[in-house]
Amino acid sequence: MSTFNQLVAVRDEGECARLAEKFQGAYPFPHVSIDGFFRPEFIQRLIAGFPASGTPEYDRFCAGESEGPRRNYANSEPATFPPAFRELDAVCAEPEFLDYLTRLTGIPAFEADPAYFGAGIRESRNGAMLPPHLDFNYHPETLSHRRLNFLLYLNPEWKPEWGGNIQAHLDPNVYGDASMVASFAPMANRVFIFETSETSWHAFDRIRAPEGFARRAWSIYYYTRDRDGAEEIKRRNTEYVEPGLPPEFAEGHVLDADDITLLQEMLQRRDSRIAMLYELRRTFEPRYSHLWNEYKYYLERYQESQKS
Repeated sequence: MSTFNQLVAVRDEGECARLAEKFQGAYPFPHVSIDGFFRPEFIQRLIAGFPASGTPEYDRFCAGESEGPRRNYANSEPATFPPAFRELDAVCAEPEFLDYLTRLTGIPAFEADPAYFGAGIRESRNGAMLPPHLDFNYHPETLSHRRLNFLLYLNPEWKPEWGGNIQAHLDPNVYGDASMVASFAPMANRVFIFETSETSWHAFDRIRAPEGFARRAWSIYYYTRDRDGAEEIKRRNTEYVEPGLPPEFAEGHVLDADDITLLQEMLQRRDSRIAMLYELRRTFEPRYSHLWNEYKYYLERYQESQKS
């Protein structure tokens, strides 16, 4: 029996066809949430084998504020994955698995990313959130087209009111705080699969879980060498739209300590986005300034020729 047949529970042709119809007809972009995707015994091994916090190896992959608790664990190095996650990595790159994804999505010739750029094992703690965003759409090394996100959740006792729910959004630049269309709690053995495109805005809301709980997930991104209309698709980095002030922040509202903390976080997030843009400018300007100089040179020559 193949690893795909051993570990994946949702394989029936009829079920796949039903999910494909649901995926391809989803609004506002193709997506589907599937419960019980992997066999229960395999999920239990993933949950039991999740990296333990408080160790140097765990802390090496943590990111967060320079002071205070770090809210996010992000491991994108498959060589360091625990054994059960290495099994997960292997099955999700198998030809049978890639064929299943093609039948589900209608997108041919998927390739998994062995480098896990931007993906991997994730743990997010209280206060963490991810604002509506569009993902980067080209692999930074291979320049393949990013086409599909596959997200697996590993939280057996999670409740939707704790936040951390994966959300599908309309363009938040247009719809603002009313952009959310669908929301799914990150329950254990639930996968959320969606097509990466110019309209696939997604997010997860702020985590407010009881002490001792954290949002655990694993992700892998799939690419194709080609795609229809590729010449019309502009290359982009991840684009975020930060949320506005909460509705209670109105005239007459008295700020408390939690409000101040929230405002400081919002300013810090925006400052970090601005710093990232400045860094991109510092990186790209020296690379491409010669193109502007060449353009000016030929423009001046043309203008001189028109005078004579």
